[in-house]
Amino acid sequence: MTDKDRQHYIRQLNAGKLPWEVDGVSRQDAEHPMFMDKKSECLPPNTGARVQPLPKNFAPESVYVEFLKLHHGIPEEFILKQLPEFKLYWLETGEARKAWQSKFKNHVIYQWKRKQSETGERTQRSTIEKLTDRSWAEGLELGGEEEY
Repeated sequence: MTDKDRQHYIRQLNAGKLPWEVDGVSRQDAEHPMFMDKKSECLPPNTGARVQPLPKNFAPESVYVEFLKLHHGIPEEFILKQLPEFKLYWLETGEARKAWQSKFKNHVIYQWKRKQSETGERTQRSTIEKLTDRSWAEGLELGGEEEY
């Protein structure tokens, strides 16, 4: 931004008045001229998730449980076993958050990976294993017996 652009912006901000002519109006409340006519498109300030402490009756929604089962292979009983520890910690801290369901989902994924690393179970394969895997071809029958 050049000095001339800056001066023009300040004059627009001050409605053409020079800095010493401006009364005590705070500049922090003023908007950039480019955004002034977009006020009608703004959402009300109370829209969206509220920041709140963990509800005492918190329970994971079935959508999240299904997601964990399908995409991470975590058994439902393991997911539900994580709930008391999760609630105990967050109720004790009293910390407020917006997305408790997502926070619980991340907690379960973390605990699942931790359990697997402690017990030596591996769900991840090495790059060599992935590149040399031919299990996809088991039982595959090609159309003809002819050699080319």
